[in-house]
Amino acid sequence: MTRIRPHSRANKPVIVMLHGSGSSGTIFGIQSHFISKELSKTYQLVFLDAPTPSMPGPGVLPLFADMDGYYRWLTTIDTSATLHLVELLNVARYIQTELDSQGINASRVEAMLGFSQGALVAMAMLGLGNMAQSPWENLRFCISIAAGASGNEKLLAGIQDMMSMLSRAVSRDDGKFPAYIVHATGMKDVWYRDGKCIANMCAPETSATVDYRDGHVVPRQKDDVARLLRAIASIDQKSKQAITGTKVMSSGGLDLLPSTGEATPRLTLLREHGWKETV
Repeated sequence: MTRIRPHSRANKPVIVMLHGSGSSGTIFGIQSHFISKELSKTYQLVFLDAPTPSMPGPGVLPLFADMDGYYRWLTTIDTSATLHLVELLNVARYIQTELDSQGINASRVEAMLGFSQGALVAMAMLGLGNMAQSPWENLRFCISIAAGASGNEKLLAGIQDMMSMLSRAVSRDDGKFPAYIVHATGMKDVWYRDGKCIANMCAPETSATVDYRDGHVVPRQKDDVARLLRAIASIDQKSKQAITGTKVMSSGGLDLLPSTGEATPRLTLLREHGWKETV
C-alpha cells in the first residue's frame, strides 16, 4: 500500500521512499523520521510497501513486532542475470502502479530514497531510466542508505556487472555507473565494506558519499542527518543543472515496460551493451 505524508502538498515534487527487506512503508516512515522531517519541507514523500511478503528483516524485531506485514522488493539472489532484470522491470511497473493508485503522475517523481535492499532498488530504477526503460522521465537522482549485499560476493559481483553495463550503455569506458547518487553508509554497519564497494562502482563526479556513526540504520544523530541533507541538496542541484536539455529518457510511461515475463525486447537492448546472462 502507498503511504503519503499527510502534511505533503500535491504540488511538491515526489521522492519515492523504498524500505529495506523484511520491512514496510509504515516502518520505514518511523525509521527515517529525522531525515524525512527535513526532506518533507521540499518534497512530497511517498512510502511504499514492496510487492513480496517476507519474514522480518534485520533490525525490525522486536521493536516492530506488533506491525502486521513485512515485505521485500527482490526475491532470491540465486537466479540468472536475466531473471534479475525481468524482476527489476516488474518492480518499476509495480512502483508506478502504486503511485497511480494515489493519483501521483510519473512526471512528478524526481528522486528515490532507499534503505538497504531498497537502496539497491533505487539505484536500479535510476539505471533503468538511463536506459530509457523507466516511466519516470523526471527522475534525476537517488539517495542510497546502507546499500549492501549482506556479505554475498556473488550478489556484489552481479551488482558490479549491472553498473558496468550501464556505463557502457552511455559510452563510458571506465565501468562507473553514471548517475547522480548520494551514498550514505554506517561506519558500524556489519556490511560497511559492501556499501563502500557499491559507492566505488559509481562515477565520482556525480556522486556524494557520507559516512555516519551508526550501524545498519537510517542516520539519526543530528550532525549526521545534517551532513546527509547537505549532500542531498548538492546532488539535487547538480542533477538539475546537468539534466536540463539532456534527458535521454522517453516519456512513454509504463508503455516502455514489459508485462511480467515479456522482457525480450528489453533484454535484446541490454545485451547490445554487454549485459551478462551467466548464472
